[in-house]
Amino acid sequence: MMATARQTQGIRRFGAVFLFAEAVGVVLWWAMLLLLPQTRPLFMARNAPDATLMAFGIADITLFAGAAGASAWGLWARRPWARMCLAVHAGAAGYAALYCWTLVALTGGDNRLGALLMTPSLVIPALLLRYVRDNE
Repeated sequence: MMATARQTQGIRRFGAVFLFAEAVGVVLWWAMLLLLPQTRPLFMARNAPDATLMAFGIADITLFAGAAGASAWGLWARRPWARMCLAVHAGAAGYAALYCWTLVALTGGDNRLGALLMTPSLVIPALLLRYVRDNE
């Protein structure tokens, strides 16, 4: 179903704001993990070494935060490449969120905070991608 121009503009704006918030949020989250190492166990399996979390840093900053920021700008400015960046981000976000939920399942429910925080990132970028694809 095709949306009206007004609906499309509103969803693009929502998407841009959401994606920008994701990009900023993940950068702040990594800053917290680096500056306050005592917060790391909140996001790791019990007794796991820090490396099991910290190894995701470069991928998170580039593929999650970087692609979210580029997608936000691209959607806001109506750039043709925005959909490609959004696809990269949706894949990275989906992978990260599913990893978090799998970790919860495998550890008997420990560390739900990360999985709960990642749930919007599992759903919203994929829905935005579908919406942008169907309404361009």
